Amino acid sequence: MKKPLAIIILLFLLMSCARHNSGSGFIGFWEGPHPENPQWKFYIQLEITDETYSAKGYWAENNFYQSSFNVEQANINGDSISFQIPGWNCMYSGVLNNNSINGGFYCEGEPFDSVCLGKNNEIENHLIYPKPECKNPDFSYKRAIPAGSDDQIKTSNSLSTNDSLFIYALIPEIINGDYGRINSFLLFKNNKLICEEYFFGYSPTDLHPIESCTKSITSLLMGIAKDKNLITNLNEPVFKIFPEYSNLSNAPANTITVKHLLTMTSGFDPQNDQLFQSENRIDYALKRKIINQPGSTFTYDGGNTEILGAILKKKTGLFADEFATDYLFKPLEITNFNWEINKQNGYPSMAGALHLRPRDMGKLGILVLNKGTFLGEQVVSKDWITESTSVKTNTHIPGDDYSYQWWNLHFKSENKIYDCIWANGWGSQFIYIFPELKVVIVTTGHNYEGDSWAITDGISKYLYLLDDEKTMKNED
Repeated sequence: MKKPLAIIILLFLLMSCARHNSGSGFIGFWEGPHPENPQWKFYIQLEITDETYSAKGYWAENNFYQSSFNVEQANINGDSISFQIPGWNCMYSGVLNNNSINGGFYCEGEPFDSVCLGKNNEIENHLIYPKPECKNPDFSYKRAIPAGSDDQIKTSNSLSTNDSLFIYALIPEIINGDYGRINSFLLFKNNKLICEEYFFGYSPTDLHPIESCTKSITSLLMGIAKDKNLITNLNEPVFKIFPEYSNLSNAPANTITVKHLLTMTSGFDPQNDQLFQSENRIDYALKRKIINQPGSTFTYDGGNTEILGAILKKKTGLFADEFATDYLFKPLEITNFNWEINKQNGYPSMAGALHLRPRDMGKLGILVLNKGTFLGEQVVSKDWITESTSVKTNTHIPGDDYSYQWWNLHFKSENKIYDCIWANGWGSQFIYIFPELKVVIVTTGHNYEGDSWAITDGISKYLYLLDDEKTMKNED
């Protein structure tokens, strides 16, 4: 199969060289389809520098960046183009026809695959430019005033001098890419939204995966169930809740309690890859081996949270997403969400499958900041918020502690320590709650290929500016 492929490519290149060499029409972004999923597209970005062509590849879902890939040996002659995608073991060749390229892929060992590419330069604002205008050499960031809406979020048009310094220090760094791909940044102070920025084509109405922030929502649901006396004892042994699992009645598994699940100290072997590839997560989670004495060791384990979802079903009669809709989302007027991804047998994934708007992530932060109240309604008891967000165990990360599915961080900024209640989701999906500052910060991002937590360093660097008491003392 190698010889026919080589001959085809050679003939194509020889024919291309005979044409007039002018490739300006190729410069830009070219869109191609996913072979199976119409919501996915690939994009080839063609550039020219010093008469040398180069190319980059991107995957996007519903126009939003998902990943990048290498494109090599870009060659343009006249109205003909070829390039190689080594990760696919394929060579593409085609001919320019107005705003399309008619051609296809030659992949070793496979028949020719006809694939036409269409010009789509608008996609650059989703793939490479955090803000459309930032590609201009004279770009200067200007804060967008948060828009009012009917979602019960209060906004503010005015800023204090130091709030403004915080925003104008951090946001340009986000736009510059200092913290990877951040898709949104929201700052709430004194229960008002004072900064709301979206990047890479995202908008206030777009749902975003919140990853392991879902775990912290699980904690809120457990608290609501406890407030309603549907869960009465956090020290109840898990084997009594699931008597059908005989393995749990044996030592040391018979000492695992609900509280151990909440604090990630159950002692289960995490086996995260196998767990989330299994056809029945809850069954798999409950049958795992015990590798640590329950209560003795923190081990970050999404299986614990999946079991908590099953406990909610046992105790309330509702699946967690149903329970959340009735008793958490409705009081917070969260009406647009997606918890269907990775659902099994009616059970939503509790460890990291929920999709929310960043504004609604902010509502959850405000709920915790205000000790369980939202718009004057006590959605979760003050006692549960206090108990579930206070330090319960040390973790494997020095300085980071853990409570009931919430992290406890300690930010040092200008020689002062600020305690933070933190919902932590991979890829920069974060809810930071600073009780002393009356501040909630929300970020979403796509930092799966880089440093997921870099934005935390940026916030820490400038956080002191949001401290009204500290800044007033400095002014005195």
